[in-house]
Amino acid sequence: MFAVLLLAACHGDSSQAPQPKLAAPAKTPAAVKRGPTPEELTAGMVEAATLGKSTVPVAVKFDLSERPAVGQPLEIVIAILPQIAGSVTLQVTGSDGLQLAPGVGAIQIPSVEPTQAYRVTIATTPTADGVQLLGLDVSVTHDDTTETRSFAVPVIVAASGEAPAISKR
Repeated sequence: MFAVLLLAACHGDSSQAPQPKLAAPAKTPAAVKRGPTPEELTAGMVEAATLGKSTVPVAVKFDLSERPAVGQPLEIVIAILPQIAGSVTLQVTGSDGLQLAPGVGAIQIPSVEPTQAYRVTIATTPTADGVQLLGLDVSVTHDDTTETRSFAVPVIVAASGEAPAISKR
């Protein structure tokens, strides 16, 4: 008897009220495609140390092309991350043990936007072991005002043939 009831329940009345149809999802505007953020563009880079108490709206990150060694050419990649639109002047100086390539000094970027990262490669040659500093003065001009923020990039240089005590990352 139980089997008959079970069989009858499986063949329910097809005249039951139809199930409500689900409404089509509301159309949403197409997602706006955007490019990578400055943080995404500079992932893996190290933030340069700020010197002083400047509040100029700019950040600087860096990366080294290889392990620094005395007498070996070294490229330092600098990323400038402006937080406002304007123009930038980058003044580069090296410590006594970090010789800059000829012609490195002031670098002009006539127009910057806060959604971008601007890369500059600085060619140097370490001339002494130990911690050498690359000095960067970043001047940002916006709304007829120029403000400067100073940064330092520490470069740990090993004597030729030695591995540095601390890696770059």
